[in-house]
Amino acid sequence: MSKRLSSWLALVLCLGVPAVAAAQAPTDDLASAPRIPQAEFKTLLSDGTILAIDVRDHQSYINGHIPGAVSMPLETLASHVAELKAAKKPIVAYCA
Repeated sequence: MSKRLSSWLALVLCLGVPAVAAAQAPTDDLASAPRIPQAEFKTLLSDGTILAIDVRDHQSYINGHIPGAVSMPLETLASHVAELKAAKKPIVAYCA
C-alpha cells in the first residue's frame, strides 16, 4: 500500500468527514482529522451523502456492521481504488 493511501486511510478511519478534503492533504496526525457527531454521520449516511466502508475482515462485517456500510477489508482496498474514486463523495472508513 502506498504511503499516500495509508496516510489517507489513517485520516478516514477516525470517521473524518469530509474525507475528500482530508485526502487532499494527507498527514499522520490523527488528532487533526475532521470529526462529526454520530447523529450527523447517520443523517449523511442515510441520505447518501457519504460512502461508509467497513475495513474489518469479512467475517467481522457479517457478525455486525453499520447499516448501509460496504465491506472492503483493509487488505483489499488497493483493488477498490477505482470504485472509491468513482463514488465522488466523502468516504468514511471504520474498523471498530
